[in-house]
Amino acid sequence: MKIALFDLDHTLLDGDTNVLWIAHLVAHGLVDSDTISRQQHFMELYAREQLDMAAYMHFHIGVLASRRMSEWQPILQGFVQTELLPRVAPDALAALRAHQEAGDKVAIVTATNSVIVGVLGQALKVPVIASEVEVADDQVTGRTVGLPSFREHKIARVEAWLGVPLQSESIQSSHFYSDSANDIPLLQAVHFPVVVNPDPKLQAVAEQHGWPQRSWKAQAAARLSTGEHATSPVVSDSQYPLEV
Repeated sequence: MKIALFDLDHTLLDGDTNVLWIAHLVAHGLVDSDTISRQQHFMELYAREQLDMAAYMHFHIGVLASRRMSEWQPILQGFVQTELLPRVAPDALAALRAHQEAGDKVAIVTATNSVIVGVLGQALKVPVIASEVEVADDQVTGRTVGLPSFREHKIARVEAWLGVPLQSESIQSSHFYSDSANDIPLLQAVHFPVVVNPDPKLQAVAEQHGWPQRSWKAQAAARLSTGEHATSPVVSDSQYPLEV
């Protein structure tokens, strides 16, 4: 089995899903405007690697609990179509599709909650490993399910999805693409880590270990309108071995 894992925010997606989600809700009058400042506070903590994931999930679950899931669905569909899909970097999508065409087992691995990214995963036809929000009787219950898909917990969540440890002999190769220092544990756990649009700490680690680096931006979509196809080949095993 060969696997290829993609972080979402600032990797596959040129932007942050939660920031875009809150801004979308404020713009449409669906939440109070001060919700943006609360979101920004959490983003500042994330950048400093000080984010309390439980508190962050509680904040977003509180927003989702304000409506029934059947009411959220058309809002979520509109958000994904207008805000997320246009921000999927063409080079990133090309790399993802190349892994799929090669027969690799592909998934998006993100700390963002499952309610939002589940809709995006359906649109892209890609499995999503996310922080699971419990839903019962058409309503978010206010609880999460299992470990959040964040930092070192991403390893456990990926292994639960695979049904085997990442170091299992049944895994012939494993790639993980990410932008964030918070993902260093999973990057170190795969055979072939690839950093994308890296933050300063991750860039330093990547340079220390010789990990390949990529720049994926949604602005590259302009090429598609002129008929030029995005090409972002997968990182081949020949670019290694590296210290993983």
